[in-house]
Parts: sequence; structure tokens; C-alpha cells
Amino acid sequence: MKPMNSPTQWKTESGSVSISPERGRLLGIEVSGHQALWRPAAFDGGWNLGGERLWIGPEVDWFWQRVGKPDFSLYQVPADLNPDRWTVTRRNADSCRGEIEVSLQCAHRDARVRLGISRTFELIPPSGIESRGGLAFRISTTLEILDGTAGQPVDLWSILQVPFGGSMMIPTVGSPVARDHFASCPASESTSSPGLLELKIGGPAMFKVGLVPHASTRRIAYARAIGSDWLVLERSFPLHPALRYCDSPMDLPDTQGDALQFYNDDGSLGCFGEMEHRSPALVCGEGPQTLTESTTTRVRLLPEPGYLAWKTGFAAR
Repeated sequence: MKPMNSPTQWKTESGSVSISPERGRLLGIEVSGHQALWRPAAFDGGWNLGGERLWIGPEVDWFWQRVGKPDFSLYQVPADLNPDRWTVTRRNADSCRGEIEVSLQCAHRDARVRLGISRTFELIPPSGIESRGGLAFRISTTLEILDGTAGQPVDLWSILQVPFGGSMMIPTVGSPVARDHFASCPASESTSSPGLLELKIGGPAMFKVGLVPHASTRRIAYARAIGSDWLVLERSFPLHPALRYCDSPMDLPDTQGDALQFYNDDGSLGCFGEMEHRSPALVCGEGPQTLTESTTTRVRLLPEPGYLAWKTGFAAR
């Protein structure tokens, strides 16, 4: 892998956003001197670990080398999803764009796809609360099926890595039950109240849970105490409950896939959790062969009263 180029950095009065368009990824978000995303101390861009990355699902088809009980010795990141070969087509003071072609082969059945992907990163001008201690930016991602096995589904899988010590905030609809993927979330790490599910990040247990699209809303957040203040990372994204999602727990292969997923590492890979969201599926040779998803990310540092007001409004929106 080539050494990582110097990142593109956008600075505002409140902080900065660091991006590597050559890798199609977000590296860091700093607000008032505090990093909102996690990345390794020795960061070289390898394995696409740290910051925010884009992968392609379903996970069972491209990452697991065998179906059945999850065995991490049989988990492999496809080479094309850890690339340093994005073509940068635009880079200026407040936006950049990259594109890449990716080929994936399923390890445990005869299925493949060839995809075109483009990502545009744009800094949003300060407005409202962002101008009082925060920043905002937009990411637009387009996925196109170029070729592949008929009937094979694919989706966009966006993953933000966050440091230990905070809680995932997930607005919910009704009384949903989060589904376990390979290890159960301890009851002590999960709190559910009307309209809001909270997951603590930083405990010793590894877990991953998911929610189907009709169980939540178009936003998720991660809140972490910084002294007497709170650093809040909030992302909004499209949600389409009536459409097919294709990434389900391995033991529930024929069910509606997850739109949201959350992971807590046990320290084996690093001191981080993951806030993940997924797009509806495209199916090779059936229906639309391209989709575009736009997300908005806001990061702000709030005093305790402002945080409590934000949390109440976040759950109620």
C-alpha cells in the first residue's frame, strides 16, 4: 500500500474536518480541541481502520469466508474495500470528490459484482447552533452496479468509529428489539426509554447489534462527556422502510436487513465503538442499478444544560 498523502483539511472557527479523498474517507473531526472520531495512534491509512470508512455489503457475502457460526479467523476484508487508488476528480477550499471501481467475489458461493462508487465531501457553512461551537458537513455517495451475478444484492455500509467513553443515541419507533450479530449486548450496556435506545461504548464485552429500518428514524448520535461539557456527533441519513435491506444477522438470512448497526470492540482492535448505517439494497439485474445517498454530520460541544435540551429534542424529533 502506498503511503497516505497529506489529508485535505477544512478549518472553521470551531474546529476542522480532515479527509483523504485518495481513500474516499473521512479521517477526523475536531471541535474546540476535541476529536469526535477514533483512529489508531500509529495511523497510516491501512486496513481502512479509524475515522469514517465506506464498505459494501452484505457482510456475509464479501467478508465471511464461511457461513454458520461467526469465526473471526475466517473474516477477511476484501482487498478492493481497503484501497488507496481512488481517483480524485475535485478538490477545493470546501469540497472534494473521488471515485473508484470495485470488484468483489463471494468466498463461499459463485457470486460476484463489479461496482462504480463516487463520494463527494462538502463543508456546510456555519448556521444555527453549529456557529456556536460546532461544525457540519455533507457526504454524498453514489453506488452503481456495472456487472455481476444476477440476483446478487449490494448495499452501502457507512461506519463511523468513535472513542470509548460515550453512548450511542438511537431514536426508536415503537418498542423494537435490537438483533445480535455475533455476540450479545450485555443488559448493563443498554438502556431503553420511550423513543430512545442508548448503548454504552467502552465496556469489556465485544458486541454488535442491529435495527431494521421501520424500528428507527433518520438520525443517530454519539455523546461523550468532556469535563463538564458534552461532545455530540450526530448524523442524519436516508431511511426507506418499504424497501429491501440486505444485511441481516448470519442466523437470520431470509429476514429484512438492518438499516442501523452498532459495535463495541473489546480492545482487541482498539478502544473504539462503531456507529453504522446502511442503504437499501441494489440487486444485480433487477430494478434500479444505481442509488445516491446523502448524509449530514454535525459535531458540537455543548454545556450540560444545552446537552440535556438537545437530548430531549433529539429523541422527540
